[in-house]
Amino acid sequence: MKLRADDITWREIDGDLVILDLRSSTYLTANASGTVLMRQLAEERTAQQLVQSLVDAFGIPERRAQQDVQAFLDELAGRGLLESSGHERHRDPVAASGGR
Repeated sequence: MKLRADDITWREIDGDLVILDLRSSTYLTANASGTVLMRQLAEERTAQQLVQSLVDAFGIPERRAQQDVQAFLDELAGRGLLESSGHERHRDPVAASGGR
C-alpha cells in the first residue's frame, strides 16, 4: 500500500504533519509517528515495513507499533487516502486449504 498519488499534499511543521486532501478540501494532522509513516507511504510499503519503521524510530515494542500502524492506516483508508497493491490481503490458512 502507499499514499494516493493524486490530489494530496502534506508538510511537516515542527515535527508534526499536516495532510491536505485537495479532493475533499479537508486536512488532517499527525504526530511524530504519523510523520514517520507518511514518509514511508510515499512509496509502496507493507504493514510490516511500517511497523518496523516505528520500532526503529522510537524503540517501542513491536505490538505497540502494530497497533499504531493499524490505527493510522484505518484512518487514511477511511478517508480514501491510500492505494493498495492487493498484496496486503491476509489469507486465512485454514480457509485457503479448504477448512482442513
